[in-house]
Amino acid sequence: MALTIPSPFADQMKQRPMLGPINLMPDALLVEQICAAGFDYVWLDMEHGPHTMEDISNAMPVCLGRGVTPIVRVPGVHDWAVKWVLDQGARGIIFPLVNTVEEARQAISACKYPPEGHRGYFPNIAATRWGTGVDDYFARANDEVAVILQIETAEAVQRIEEIAALDGWDALFVGPSDLSISYGKIGQVDDAEVAAAISRCLDVARDAGRHAGILCVAPDDVKRRVDEGFDFIALKPDVMIVDEAICSYAREVREAVGE
Repeated sequence: MALTIPSPFADQMKQRPMLGPINLMPDALLVEQICAAGFDYVWLDMEHGPHTMEDISNAMPVCLGRGVTPIVRVPGVHDWAVKWVLDQGARGIIFPLVNTVEEARQAISACKYPPEGHRGYFPNIAATRWGTGVDDYFARANDEVAVILQIETAEAVQRIEEIAALDGWDALFVGPSDLSISYGKIGQVDDAEVAAAISRCLDVARDAGRHAGILCVAPDDVKRRVDEGFDFIALKPDVMIVDEAICSYAREVREAVGE
């Protein structure tokens, strides 16, 4: 059966804002439900979610088989995690807490085959999941795998122009909660100093001809960030969606029986 492999994530962001929830609950059936709901991508989270490599491997063909882009946030700038995830067919990697130029350079290099980087060669599984041969996968991977650098601290913002001057990344992603914490203003994402830092990241990404992303929970916030120019929106994590739906349903049932 022919696969409908999604186009490169960077190309999709040029067409319209990409919307997708964060998958913290490692279950292929849940991932399938997320894909069926009509989102543009699924953010498989290995930083805060308890995903194993088996979970990632099981989720990857579910996403690709439905034409939905699988993006994986690895635990950090670690070669071992990047290599395993890419070899399962991921279409993009998110690197948390990129604070320095050297960390950004290492992240980019880990995603690229030589001579652009130092990714190890074993493309067989990824090639199958992309619906292609190993030679074709090797020729396409460096261009098609999205490299997403997460900016979450005041330290990273101070160096943002230097980080953005590197070649090989596709998007800067702002983590607003952690960013607000780094400024000593937990949860105050609209504080003037925090808001200025967020705007700076957006402007730098745009000036570099690349893309910018941010986490949003409420639909109104999603619209606001899209209007500002963000074209990569991470939505409410699935654990929050499920919790709200279950609690709401439980209340409705209790009310129905007069409790």
